[in-house]
Amino acid sequence: MKSLRFHGIFIVAFMLVSFPACDDGLDPGPAQGGSQGENPDVEQPGGGDSEDEEDEDDPETADYSVASVAELEALADVPAGTVIEWKNGTYDDAAILLSWTGTEDAPVVFRAETPGGVTFTGASSLWVTGSHIDIEGFRWSDPEPSGEHLVRFQSGSSYCVLSDCEIDGSGSPFRGEGTTFKWVSLHGTGHTVTHCNFNEKRDMGALLVVWLDEGVPARHTISYNRFARTETIYEPGSDPDDPEPANEQETMRIGDSSSSMQEAGCIVEHNFFYHCNGERAEIVSNKSCGNIYRNNAFYESCGTLTLRHGNGCLVSGNYFYGSDIEDTGGVRIIGENHTVENNVFERLNSVGYKAALCICAGQENPELSGYWQVRNATVRGNTFIDCNLAMHVNYGSSNMVLPVVSTVVEDNVAVTPDGDGYVVRYEDDTVSPAEISWSGNTFYGRFRNNYFNLSSVGTRPAVDSCLDDIERVAAESGPSWL
Repeated sequence: MKSLRFHGIFIVAFMLVSFPACDDGLDPGPAQGGSQGENPDVEQPGGGDSEDEEDEDDPETADYSVASVAELEALADVPAGTVIEWKNGTYDDAAILLSWTGTEDAPVVFRAETPGGVTFTGASSLWVTGSHIDIEGFRWSDPEPSGEHLVRFQSGSSYCVLSDCEIDGSGSPFRGEGTTFKWVSLHGTGHTVTHCNFNEKRDMGALLVVWLDEGVPARHTISYNRFARTETIYEPGSDPDDPEPANEQETMRIGDSSSSMQEAGCIVEHNFFYHCNGERAEIVSNKSCGNIYRNNAFYESCGTLTLRHGNGCLVSGNYFYGSDIEDTGGVRIIGENHTVENNVFERLNSVGYKAALCICAGQENPELSGYWQVRNATVRGNTFIDCNLAMHVNYGSSNMVLPVVSTVVEDNVAVTPDGDGYVVRYEDDTVSPAEISWSGNTFYGRFRNNYFNLSSVGTRPAVDSCLDDIERVAAESGPSWL
């Protein structure tokens, strides 16, 4: 019944939807956009009508109302605390640039007349160069790439918020290999993307990317959003019976290999990932240091939350549910000083890199784009329920010969349906012995290559499904108007 109840909530939510280098330099900037429908003159505060006069002291009343890029540009600079409202309607090819400066206590607010009431189509885009700007309630429907970014917070921007918005590509053509396009690109510092819906990206390129400016921790927060990316683009000419997914179809990427040893300090929390298949390897690709991933839910998504590059990340309190679908996975660990704790992994159906937890072997003298040795990892308090393989340790290709070292695996519970499946598989054929301390774990299942002399209990311990938690995360995520 839990599964049925979850599916019911999800279907209701989504039926309401219109369903190497860090960068190659700044683009020249958005061109002037147009709009469809009525284009009234810019309205000054109060607007001269009686309804506005009655609401003059209402802090929610807009100071300006616009319905075109030209009207927006006519405002020039505005003081902190100004509220600018874009009138409801559908607008084509509207390329918007926001360069205002607000303050922490008085941001400049740029919002739709009613949440979800403004839809941008075609080659519309939004670029932000200012600080303390709150962007609220807009939709981008079936965007058509005219550059590499749809929504871009540029270098030097700071403390802006994108909230209550949606980007929906469900009606877009399936573009396939050759078109690279990011929906959200975050440069700068201290931005927040929250309570948004990102639905069905159908072209190449990571959906949301954090770009690191040299020497500047990003410290962005990405929270309470919904992500769905069901399509997978395959390499041209690959075997139709066993096609190879093309690279760079992550739902989220924080950093890249060239900046991977830099502190990012981002927080990714309370997000709902639904059928995020993309490249079927990395749903979230961590390529920087000091990031926190907590209280997110991954439902029937192919791939893993991958700590691909960088060190010192925390993965805590997340939920992974696979429904026994092939290629559904959990967390992959590469690098140093990572902690994976208090997560639930349930009915995930893969091994190797896409096991519920894969602790990889490393390469000798790796490039920044290579596989760095796992060192000082902590894996504790996690629950693995009826997964194809709970933990795959020392896994990697033939050139990955450095073992997992100085690592602690403690107080985890891993069970199989009948105690006959594998819970831990250890690879030792081409890798030196790993240095792992195991303590306080409860295993109900078998071990392959039981180098650490782990033992299994005779009776399956009671474990609780994470479906209720996933249902809660799903219900709390997304825009207010969906």
